[in-house]
Amino acid sequence: MSPIAFRSVAAVAVAFAFGLTAPVLAQSPEYPVKPVRLVVPYPPAGSVDFIARIVQPAAQEAMRQNVVIDNRPGASAMIGSALVAKAVPDGYTLLLGGVQTHAMNPGVIKVMPYDSIRDFTPITQTTRANWMLVAGPAMGVKTPAELVAAIRARPDRLTYASSGSGSAAHLAFSMLAAELKLGVIHVPFKGIAQGISEVLGGQINFVMSDQSTLLPHVRAGKLVPIAMTGNARSTLVPEVPTIAETLVPGFDVQAWQGIWAPPGMTAELAGRINAIWVKALRSPDVAEKLRASGVDPVGSSVPEFSAFIRRELDRWVGAARRANVEPE
Repeated sequence: MSPIAFRSVAAVAVAFAFGLTAPVLAQSPEYPVKPVRLVVPYPPAGSVDFIARIVQPAAQEAMRQNVVIDNRPGASAMIGSALVAKAVPDGYTLLLGGVQTHAMNPGVIKVMPYDSIRDFTPITQTTRANWMLVAGPAMGVKTPAELVAAIRARPDRLTYASSGSGSAAHLAFSMLAAELKLGVIHVPFKGIAQGISEVLGGQINFVMSDQSTLLPHVRAGKLVPIAMTGNARSTLVPEVPTIAETLVPGFDVQAWQGIWAPPGMTAELAGRINAIWVKALRSPDVAEKLRASGVDPVGSSVPEFSAFIRRELDRWVGAARRANVEPE
C-alpha cells in the first residue's frame, strides 16, 4: 500500500475511533417504520372522528404504515389533547384536534392541562366547516334581516341553544349578537343534539351548529336555514346566504381541525409528517367525501398552520371575554 493510501485509511480509522462519523451512524431510519397512533379527543361517530376515518386510508397509503385511531374523549377534549402534549415527539403519536382544543378552551377553562402553543408542534390544518344558523318553523323567519328584526322586536325574549357555556355555538352567536347589538337569551345544554331537539320542538327559537349536523333537518323541512358563517356560500346549500354578505361584512367563524405532534419535534420530522397528511388530504377520494359532508379539506404548511392557530386563539379568547364567560 502506498504511503498516501495508508494515511487515508488511518484517518478514517481515527475518525471512527473518536466518533467523528457519529452523526452519520446515529441517523434515525426513515419515518415511519411502525404504526402511527392518531389520538382523537372525541367519541367515536362524532364529527371529528368522522374526519379521522375518512382521511385514515389515504394517510396509511401515503406512509405505508397503519394509522390507529385512538378515541380519548372527555373534559372538553382535554384528556386526549393532554396525552399527546406529554408524548415523545418521534412522530408516532399525533393529535387530531381543532378549534375547541386549541382556541376555545383557553378562553373558558380556568386551569388547563396544557398550553395551546407551547405544548404542541403544529403539523397541518386538515379541514374547516362553516356553521349554519337555523330557526324553528314557528319563528316565521326565513332571511337574516327577518331574524334580526324579530329579535329587535322582542329584545331579551328570544332564545338560542348551545352545547354549553363557552361552547362553539355560544361564542359564535355571541360574536354575532355583539356585532349587531342584539339582546337574546342563551340556553346551554349538555350537548348540541339536545339543543337542536328543543328547537325542533319549538321550545327554543334558533341554534347555530355545523352544517353536516343541521342539514338533514333542513332538507326534511323541520328547520329553516337562515344564514351560513364563512366567507363563501356552501356548495351543499348555495341558496343560503352568508352572514358576511347580509349582516356583518367579514364575519367568518368556522369549525376547523388540525394535526398536532408533541412539543420538541424537529422541523425536519414535522415537515415530513406534514407532507404525508397534506398528500392524504389532497387525495381526490378524500376531498370528495369531505366536501359531500359539508367539510372542506385544507392541508396547510407548518408555518401557515402555526400562524393560523395564534390568530384563532386570540379571536376565541376575545370572544369569551366579550360574552362575559367566566372561566371554570
